[in-house]
Amino acid sequence: MIKGDPVTTTETAQVKAALDSKLGVIDVDFHPMPLPTDPQVADHIPQRWRDYIARYGLGQVGGGQVVYQREFTQRLDAVDRNGRVGIDPHFGVEQVLDKYDMSAVVLTCPQAYIITHGGHNMPIEMALALYSAYNDALAHTWMGADPRYHASISVARDLPGVVEEIERCKAGPNGDRFSQILMTPAGQDPLGKQRYWHIFEAAEALDIPLGFHVPGYGRFPTGAGHQNFYVEMHAAFGALPMGLIPSLIFEGVFDRFPKLRIAILEMGWDWVVSFGWQLDALYDAHRDEVSHLQRKPSEYLRDHFWFSTQPLEEPEHSDQLEHVFRIFEESGLGDNLMYSSDWPHWDSDSPYESVPANFPEARRRRILGQNASNLYNIPLLKGHGLPDPAFS
Repeated sequence: MIKGDPVTTTETAQVKAALDSKLGVIDVDFHPMPLPTDPQVADHIPQRWRDYIARYGLGQVGGGQVVYQREFTQRLDAVDRNGRVGIDPHFGVEQVLDKYDMSAVVLTCPQAYIITHGGHNMPIEMALALYSAYNDALAHTWMGADPRYHASISVARDLPGVVEEIERCKAGPNGDRFSQILMTPAGQDPLGKQRYWHIFEAAEALDIPLGFHVPGYGRFPTGAGHQNFYVEMHAAFGALPMGLIPSLIFEGVFDRFPKLRIAILEMGWDWVVSFGWQLDALYDAHRDEVSHLQRKPSEYLRDHFWFSTQPLEEPEHSDQLEHVFRIFEESGLGDNLMYSSDWPHWDSDSPYESVPANFPEARRRRILGQNASNLYNIPLLKGHGLPDPAFS
């Protein structure tokens, strides 16, 4: 018997070890941005509403709209070969999935509630048709283009037919890769009120998370009305969960739906620990008023909420970033932070920017992929991801 070359055998083992040690990556906030007139959406809109849009438009909401520096707030290199942003799934694969050897991305497409203004100032049937058309675009055009694309089912929280739309998407093409239900974080009422509980019941029954992504719509999209400046609107994103989270906790949603999981997307995360302290202090002072709660607010926060990295906090002194991550982890939230690129926007982050290579390996593995894999039940692809520095 001829023995194998020991050098070749050693090299093969080293290559295998390097592949097996890769840090798997899942991006939980990746934005398709087609318009209702683009075929990938328009083909799924009933002819009646295509004619209506052509003649009357999509309507406007009172209070004004801020002016963006770029039409789609995109980074400059995200403009594809046709001069468009966020409409070519293959270009997204090239720029993000393949570039960073990702296991998956979760498509978040808030265009449905941005364009319909949450269902205001247009016929309800047309608003619902647009939500369905955007969900169909994700199922056919995007998830049909690459198996690593997973998607969110966008629903209109204040319009009828939410559960029916969720069930339709899950039963339709690529329904097994609809991995999340997505809604605007602000609407007609605080989210914990019982008028929304049928949505929580559906999410729990399907065992998929309920995601919330900016912007907010409804009476007060920021808690302070409509703003004049884009920078003002962007700065107020972090105010939205300050109303959403206490409503869910103090209304007893998680005692009624103990398996419900919430993803807070593009609304920051460095405020979470101190906000939990504040909620606990209020609970201690007013426990009799919410005696139905079975645990402290910070415990619900830890067990039911996940957060995305983008926008990454950037302190003036770079060494302070380590303290921000450490206090998050020491408060029991180390498994609750997930990498997000926010592609194709101007402030999108690569995996190296969100989770620097000098971080501890265990932290990088959790944030880059493992936490999202656990939340969304999306497996990490063996041998794919960022290289482990130990094998560089």
